[in-house]
Amino acid sequence: MLQRLFHVNICVRDMERSIRFYESLGFKKVNDFTLEDPAVGEALGLKANKLRGVFMRLGDDPNAPVLDLVQFIDPPPQGQPYPTLNNIGICRIAFTVEDIDRAYEQLKAMGVEFVAPLKKLTGPGGTPVGVVCFKDPDGTVLELLSGM
Repeated sequence: MLQRLFHVNICVRDMERSIRFYESLGFKKVNDFTLEDPAVGEALGLKANKLRGVFMRLGDDPNAPVLDLVQFIDPPPQGQPYPTLNNIGICRIAFTVEDIDRAYEQLKAMGVEFVAPLKKLTGPGGTPVGVVCFKDPDGTVLELLSGM
């Protein structure tokens, strides 16, 4: 039935700010489009007349999943991300890194908001694992993992 994961979608308030943030994490913009068709909103179960989407990818593999940033323009976005990670539904997006200590220092230098400080844990099979969660400019929680 399913073939592959195509994209993870994040609704943003300010597209340019979000593009800069995700580029600073290593994403590259691969597509930038505006849709002005109420049928698109209807397909998503919304009354939306206009939206902007930006596909961003880690690496150069054209078949790798994309991060799909979407900014609803008409009507504008509403609400807030989940206040805590134990809400039902998609609560965070995790990425692997080789050097979590270096990545953590880079994030601190960027001034991101952390959910908690970097933790070193014992993972499955006794493998050392590093974990840190932080927020994007709109408050969506992202996670970095090492040792996976």
